[in-house]
Order: sequence, then C-alpha cells, then structure tokens
Amino acid sequence: MPIGNTAATASGAPLVRVEHLSKEFPAGSTGIIGGKRLSIKAVAGVSLEIQPGETLGLVGESGSGKSTLGRLILKLLEPTAGAVYFDGRDLSTLGRAELRALRRQMQLVFQDPYASLNPRMRVRSIVGEGIEIHKLARGAEKERRIVELLAMVGMSADAMDRLP
Repeated sequence: MPIGNTAATASGAPLVRVEHLSKEFPAGSTGIIGGKRLSIKAVAGVSLEIQPGETLGLVGESGSGKSTLGRLILKLLEPTAGAVYFDGRDLSTLGRAELRALRRQMQLVFQDPYASLNPRMRVRSIVGEGIEIHKLARGAEKERRIVELLAMVGMSADAMDRLP
C-alpha cells in the first residue's frame, strides 16, 4: 500500500500518522438472549508514521488486516478506536466534501493486479477513471494528463491503448 508525497507537508508533521488504530467487526453472539457479543478483530492497535517522500509496503498473510488498515487510513471504514492524521489534519473531524478532496492525494495499491485492474479496460480508461471521478480534467486535457501520468512512471503514451 504505497502512500507518499514528494512535497513537504504544510505543518511539518508526518504526511500520515496513525495512532492506536483498531477495527472490530460484529460476529454474532454466544446465546439467543443475553449472550456475549462476539467480534472479529481485523486491526488491533496499529500506530505508524509516513514522512513525505516515503513509501510504506504493508506485508502479511491473507486475512491479516492489510486491506482493512488501508481502508481505515483513507476513512473508507470507521475505526473502532484510534485516529488517522493526514498532513496534520485529523480525518475524523472532516466532512464528506473535505474527505473527498483529500482522497485525491491518497491511494491504495493492492498487490494482486487482478483485484486492482480490470483486465478488459485499456490503460487510458483505467488511468482516466480517477481523473473523471475527481473532475480534474475532460477531453483533450484529460488525455494530456494521462500521458503525463504515464511518463511519471516510465511508460510511453503508446501504452494508453494497451490492456493491463
């Protein structure tokens, strides 16, 4: 799950700071009446910091909570406990519009390309999808931005019409 930014943060704080983040999912109860509630601990007490320009690679077995942690950091899931700060801002205090704007600067990248990339979509559509969702560009400007983004990762413009 790479997260990074080459520019310094506005506050001088870590780009991402996670404090004691936990997530439990309900899993039923032990009895019909008055039984103990059961839960699955997907993430338990994770703390980390990522500085501008750093990349974090999260490694673990299937089911160990990697994707859940990523979704918690992006606030796509609500944590059971803990806090996430992006550029010094507490994500729990942000409204829906503010979070959407901030997510333009955040990205999860999953290890399995088949979980991340639609094998039937062209690179042009895959890269352009984020540009469209965030209303960053349209038409010729969108095409120019796709070429620019491909160049940033060492790919030529002719890759736009390829399948992943």
